[in-house]
Amino acid sequence: MLAVSATEWLWISALLGLLMGSFLSMLSWRLPRMFLQAQPASKQLKSLTFSRSECPHCHRPLNANQLIPLFSWIISRGKCRHCGTAISIRYPLIELSSSLITLAIAWQFGQSLNTLVFFGFAWLLLAIVIIDIEHQLILDNLSLPLLWLGLLFSLYSEITTPNQAILGAITGYLLLWGLFHTFKFITGKEGMGYGDFKLLAALGAWFGVLAIPQIILIASVSSLIIGGGLSLFKLRNLNDPMPFGPYLGLGGGVTLFFGADIIQRI
Repeated sequence: MLAVSATEWLWISALLGLLMGSFLSMLSWRLPRMFLQAQPASKQLKSLTFSRSECPHCHRPLNANQLIPLFSWIISRGKCRHCGTAISIRYPLIELSSSLITLAIAWQFGQSLNTLVFFGFAWLLLAIVIIDIEHQLILDNLSLPLLWLGLLFSLYSEITTPNQAILGAITGYLLLWGLFHTFKFITGKEGMGYGDFKLLAALGAWFGVLAIPQIILIASVSSLIIGGGLSLFKLRNLNDPMPFGPYLGLGGGVTLFFGADIIQRI
């Protein structure tokens, strides 16, 4: 697709992922706060596109050399150059995660238009996962574009067909919707949020209806293992609510890299 060698393609992808990670760290910080403050859409767009990044403590705008992904945080030793306050490690972690995920996709799928589409899928999914971890909130602003892009991609996809994608979106949503209302009827409690329904619908649109059992299985098993491990080491209380979006995201990521028939292979 590009007149570059395989090695150059990987370097370009890693750098692209690092730059996008910087944007995602800003997006995942600002967007849920705008939603919780009920800001109008026009103000949200302005804040996301024209507002300069600043120190969250002293509110001094950051210079261009303070916005270099990952390296600015390392050079400044994780502190604001103006007030000396520690800057959260979330920023370099998000940037590094985005770079590594983008690099892995470039390695797996090579130089193709599909690879660029998978970059977009991974970046949107990463933003959803970060926000759900930090706020237990899956925003329609992210999950619905992921859903519609999945349906559109199914017209040209080698992963699934439009019919399978539509069935996947419907099945993904209705499956968790049914579990939600069944659990609520039996216990009187809400076991998950509506955002989880939309996220699974989006993953169903990308990978088709046959991938839904696999994604659910991976999400359920990983949530039990990780949630149980955190409780065992007393890092969380068993009664504390736990976001399910990151585990659905893990199921979607595994399906992207290894296909929709892992269960059958096992």
